[in-house]
This record gives sequence, C-alpha cells and structure tokens, in this order.
Amino acid sequence: MDILAKDELKALVQTQTQPGVCVSIYMPTYRPGSPDVQQNPLRFRKLLEQAQQRLTGTGLKRAEADKYLEPAERLLEDTFFWLNVSDGLAVFLSRDYFRYYRLPAQFPELVAVANRFHVKPLLTITAADGLFYVLAISQKTVRLLQCTRFSFNEVNIAGKIPRSLAEALRYDDVDREAQYHQHSGRGVPGLGNTGVTAHGDEVEDTKDNLLRFFFLVDRGLQREILHNETAPLVVMGVDYLFPIYRKANTYRHLLDKEVEGNPDKMAAHELHRLAVSVVEPQFKKRQEEATRIYRESAGLGRATTDLDKIVAESYNGRVYILFVAANQQKWGSYDPVANKVETHSQEESRDVDLLDFAVSQTLAHRGEVYAVEADKVPGGGPAAAALRY
Repeated sequence: MDILAKDELKALVQTQTQPGVCVSIYMPTYRPGSPDVQQNPLRFRKLLEQAQQRLTGTGLKRAEADKYLEPAERLLEDTFFWLNVSDGLAVFLSRDYFRYYRLPAQFPELVAVANRFHVKPLLTITAADGLFYVLAISQKTVRLLQCTRFSFNEVNIAGKIPRSLAEALRYDDVDREAQYHQHSGRGVPGLGNTGVTAHGDEVEDTKDNLLRFFFLVDRGLQREILHNETAPLVVMGVDYLFPIYRKANTYRHLLDKEVEGNPDKMAAHELHRLAVSVVEPQFKKRQEEATRIYRESAGLGRATTDLDKIVAESYNGRVYILFVAANQQKWGSYDPVANKVETHSQEESRDVDLLDFAVSQTLAHRGEVYAVEADKVPGGGPAAAALRY
C-alpha cells in the first residue's frame, strides 16, 4: 500500500506537458488472498494496450508509445508489486515522470491521455471528506491505518515510528531528551531524571515515560507521514492514554474524541469500523458547511452551475468550493488565452475531462473539492462552484 502525500498530489495537479502527453490509468484491484487476485496483471495489461492505442492516436509512433509505457510494462513482471496491492491502482506516466499508487479505493477502470494528469478519481481519498488516519496505540503496539469511509490499509511504520514503549525508550538518548525539552516547553517534572532502563519489553509505564513515548510517535508521524496533511487523525487506545497523547501531539487535525478500547485485541477491520463512527460526523459537518457556503454565495451572486464558467474561473483561481459529480466525465478543451471552452459529446484526441480540469485548478489554488453522487451536486448539473469574489 502506498501513501499519496499532499506534495505528490500537488505535483500531479501541476504537471502539464506541451506538446507531450500525460497518461493516467486507474483500475480496481483484488487484494492478496482473493481467489481473483491473478486477474490484476491481466486487466492491467489490457489497460496498457488501451493507453498505447490512445498514444498512437495522438500522432506518436508505435516505438515512441512503447517507450512512454515501458516503466508501467515492467510492473507486469514484478511479482512483489502484485503481492502488495490494495483496493485500487493509479498509474501516471509522461516523458520523464512515472508514479504509481496502490490505494484504499475502488477505482473504476479508466485510461486518460491528455496534456495533464487525470486526478478526479483520487478525490475518493484526497477530498475534504475522503481520507482519515487511525492511530491504534498501546504500550506494547503502535499501528497506523490509512482509511476512507469504505476501505482501509495498514501502513508500514517500521523505521519511521516507534512500535512500542520499549522500542521508543530503548533508543531515546540524551539528544532526544534535549529535543523534547526544546520542542514541548512544558517542563514535565522529572522528565530529565527518570532513569529509564529497558530490558527486553519491560518498561515502567509512568506518565513521564508515556509522554516521551508519545512525543516520539508524534515526531515520526509528522516527519515521515502526516507532514502537509489535513486528514483527520483518530486515536484508539485505553481511556487513560489519550489525554497524555494529546499533550505530545503537534498534528493540527487530531480529533478531540478518541475511540476507547484495547486495540491490541482488535483486527484492522474492527479498528476501521469503530473509527468511521467517530469521523463520519466530522465529514458530514464539513460537507454541510460547504453546502451552506455555496447557498450563501449563490444568494450573493457569487456561485455558478455553468460548466464553462466554472472551468474558466477555476483556472483564474476564483473557485473557493467545488462540487463535482464523482462518476461523470465532460470532455472538451479550454484555451486560457482566448478564455474559450469547447465541449464534445464524446472524447476526442487530446481532450480533457473538463470536470477533472476544474478539480485540478481548484486544488492548485487551494480551494475545497467535494466529489459527490450526481444527484447531490447543487443545481442538478455535473458541477457547482462557490466563487471567492
């Protein structure tokens, strides 16, 4: 499983090639253990064949198209890669760019070839109401899950975050204590003179030791995984741990409400199910607030459901909140010099999905995007936008 960091999403959104092309491939995948897991590379091969046809349709020679797709072709023979898939696969290629992400989202099959990457399917886990994390923590075990409301993946934290109290304090030397004092500024009594000695997995579980442990967990999360993230973080643990963790926490999007219980006794799917019940109201609240802002903006004449206008205004950075129909495409092109939008009933060579274009531009200008079912887009069209001015 891979983590799609905010910086990487930003790079995808901002990538534009002229006169080259960007290839975006999405597909659902069967997890290891499924009786259908062998279909994964076979389906991927068919999508690569579609991508090759699209590339040659833009005027590239067959050899040039093959060169484009060569990095992705190598995945077909990578057994380890297919043993570590999740619910969905997203692959992005251009002349000098290749990235793939195995993510906890069931993507519909899609091949897009244009002058920019197609990112709208990623909204399942990157939109304001899409992604969250679960930190299941006890003295013996630390686990991190990356989740959507419908799926989850356990993140490999080895070498990034201490996996137990014993592991954290075993390597917590004098320099780390100095960094702790400088960082926290809380002056925890006795912190510098706890005299901790770790033998195997036996460590005294004093409040000071737990606070130091949680500081190291927080530091690893911030440095290695959650930097630049805005997704909610749900903590699960026995009741007395959360107030201590909250003191060490520096992540701005930690939820105030924890999930109580001993996570050591729970499977990942149980952690996910319990966490959804906590985070769901937060997501609902965000979307309700976005809808309220849209309606208020509409009353002031600062909202639109006209797709041509949305495309142009997103490019100019005026879209503050955007609602799009998650499973629709509107093919066409946009000329920013002439400020002209053309729409086509079917995809033509070098077309882009105009909904995807508006999503990319809105995200690039730090707007909020909500991918919803078509009947939940305000105004009944494929998109609706609240404008900044």
